[in-house]
Amino acid sequence: MSESISKNKALMRRIYEEMWNAGNPSLAVEIFDRPEGVARFVSQFLISFPDLQHSIEGMIEEGNQVAVQFSARGTHQGRWLEFPPTGRSIQYTGVTVASIEANKIIKHYTWWDKNSLVEQISNE
Repeated sequence: MSESISKNKALMRRIYEEMWNAGNPSLAVEIFDRPEGVARFVSQFLISFPDLQHSIEGMIEEGNQVAVQFSARGTHQGRWLEFPPTGRSIQYTGVTVASIEANKIIKHYTWWDKNSLVEQISNE
């Protein structure tokens, strides 16, 4: 069981280290059972925040589920939603919970502090 536990955690680590930090959204095909929306979101987000770096703050595994607490830092260098580039440094935190089967994420939920990010880049 410890081997599958470490495989699941290693798969989750790839999201943050290889897909986000190394700027490789196409890796979603290897990681997710349904990668299309994930790859598109990561690609678009990295256009707005090209130097974005995630840090894993903690990881817990229970059965086939892994929860990851993360933080992210970067610079707002491209349009995001209705916000033109500001050049401002940003940071936010979040949590992802994923269900894994046969070395693929079959279901995942991510909660992150989008409101804080909006506050950091809005001109108000």
